[in-house]
Amino acid sequence: MRSPRRHRAARRTMLASAVVAAGAGSVGGLSCQGPDSDLTVLVPTAVAAPDHIDFGGVVVPYSAAAEIQLINAGRATLDVQSISVTDTHGVYTVNPPTASIAPDDSVPVVVTFQPATYIDYSASLVIQSNDPEHPTLTVPITGEGIDGAVPELSVDTLSVDFGEVPVGDRAQGVFTITNTGTGPLTLLESSGLADTGPFSVLSDPAGQTLEPDASFPVVLEYAPTDTEGDWATFTVDSNDPVRPSLDIALLGNGGGALPVAVIDAPSDAAPLDTLIFDGSGSYDPGGFEPLTYTWTLFEQPAASTTALSDTAAVAPSLFIDAAGVYTVALQVENSIGLQSEVVSHTLAAVPTEDLYVLLSWNTANSDLDLHLVQDDPANYFHSPEDCCFCNPNPDWGEGGSTDDDPLLALDNRVGYGPENINLPDPQPGTYYIRVHYYDDNSGGDTEATVSVYVGGELKQTWSRVLSQYQVWDVASIRFPDAEIVTEEADLYKSPYIRCQ
Repeated sequence: MRSPRRHRAARRTMLASAVVAAGAGSVGGLSCQGPDSDLTVLVPTAVAAPDHIDFGGVVVPYSAAAEIQLINAGRATLDVQSISVTDTHGVYTVNPPTASIAPDDSVPVVVTFQPATYIDYSASLVIQSNDPEHPTLTVPITGEGIDGAVPELSVDTLSVDFGEVPVGDRAQGVFTITNTGTGPLTLLESSGLADTGPFSVLSDPAGQTLEPDASFPVVLEYAPTDTEGDWATFTVDSNDPVRPSLDIALLGNGGGALPVAVIDAPSDAAPLDTLIFDGSGSYDPGGFEPLTYTWTLFEQPAASTTALSDTAAVAPSLFIDAAGVYTVALQVENSIGLQSEVVSHTLAAVPTEDLYVLLSWNTANSDLDLHLVQDDPANYFHSPEDCCFCNPNPDWGEGGSTDDDPLLALDNRVGYGPENINLPDPQPGTYYIRVHYYDDNSGGDTEATVSVYVGGELKQTWSRVLSQYQVWDVASIRFPDAEIVTEEADLYKSPYIRCQ
């Protein structure tokens, strides 16, 4: 008689043999063969469909979404450790970041594209998983930011103060919504008062559509029931892609006075300065503190890629990376949610050197180099006559003096720039400005822009499209007269890639 234990062991052996046989010769299996075995190991297989994403043209700054299916075509669970986008511009986002997919199943992966400016954006969706044959799966992504009709939500004030109103009386106030954009502005049904209390709406903007330059007056009424003072918030929600919502504070009988934003900062600067924008002088008349701070770099030169150090700090810093005009804005909010009017501070960054040359370009992952060549254009990439990345501070002019020596003050190798060369006191002679497209790093053709300042004043700006390895002979400038001559030579391949 066979024992039950021996019977169960034999049954387990038969089931294991059946699983191995079922996996043999099928998709998602790895065959392990030897003298006495024919074993197939079940594995996952990652497949993306479609195998590329093309957003085409998307109007700046709207967003568009595209979906791919991540499929497990194997015979074991596909564990996806990471789904990410190689995006140096920050215009692509992806969801979900990870996944676990059963055999013959799939999950949708959504990529969102929100262009920041009017250029082509190339990136890759990178999927890392436990697929043994293809642990990294790459899906190319392309998209372009294009110009188009965009609405813009604007209001004439961020607060309506009804003043002192006796109990039992009524007073009216108004603010005006205007579409200052180029496309239709839709005011959403969610617009209105969160808590009406003694405030009411006489002309409701919810559901209205405003054509460009059209306005809608929002008429409000205040009917106090006591003398304690009142405040409320009217929220305007819209289809503005940049600033879809605005809050307007309603104040009555001294209730909820608005906080006041104050900026203390220099009124002028020079390139390469680091400035502090101090908002510590901001205050709330009613004592509803602490305040929270929201800073915005509202305006900066086209060549600038700088940013505020911390947009929520009391006193953030800003590195001035290019000559031109900068505007920084501040809005503060008190502890009961009332926001101040936005205040701004504008300054001009003016070079202190007699000669200031600035280079920028319009692609990421590309490396362009600025050259300032002394005396003879044949000195390009020759030390010490060429000031560039491999000869950043050569000794020109009189020995012992640094005022006649150029300095490559900024060298950017990751895209956009800026790069700049300064020469405090140019000696008599001719200086040649060159741009070398050192490496495109998949950036492709790029438009370079060069600006020349003499004595702190912008004299001329040029732009030209270059391909990898090409040299652009921009211009020459002869001192002491600062005579600038634009060069019209064809682009050519650089004979060198480093200093000779």
